[in-house]
Amino acid sequence: MPRQIDRSKVVVFFGLTGSGKSYLGKRWAAERGYPYFNSDQVRKELAGVAPESRHHVPFNEGLYSPDMTRQTYDEMALRALAALRDNKAGVVLDGSYGAEKQRLQVVDALSSRGAIFFVHCHCQESVARARFQLRAADSGAVSDGRWEIYVGQKKSFEMPKQLKGASLLDLDTDDSIAALITRVDNFIESTYT
Repeated sequence: MPRQIDRSKVVVFFGLTGSGKSYLGKRWAAERGYPYFNSDQVRKELAGVAPESRHHVPFNEGLYSPDMTRQTYDEMALRALAALRDNKAGVVLDGSYGAEKQRLQVVDALSSRGAIFFVHCHCQESVARARFQLRAADSGAVSDGRWEIYVGQKKSFEMPKQLKGASLLDLDTDDSIAALITRVDNFIESTYT
């Protein structure tokens, strides 16, 4: 078995919509030059719709049905695997991954190619509400997340306590991006070596 230090990194930013996972995940990936796979973008590509198109459907319906979510996460795992095969130092996955089986799918699909790190992003509800207001005013936003979706996700979200085959960080994202990136770096460094 290779030493962990020689392995690629698979970093999954996950949590409820509005948790700050995409904001943090995208910036963390960019600083490292890692491929970044966002579930909202992949989902819309699979559906053949523009990334910034709005799809305000009820929770777990239409573009956001359980079947479409499964297809999205399957495709994200395939894209991450392809990137790792291209000798990438790591990849970033960004999605809700609210069910334990969805998180275990990542471990099963990618653990042979890299060390797996999950960053559970969360924040106060008032912070999430403010983020939804900003998103609603942003015509280029890819996410369709809004308060109604947050409430639906919160009811069904399976909170992880640990993840077999992966490391887990619980992270409150109500802080500066620099501080959050440092916390993620410290987490990975402390569990990777």
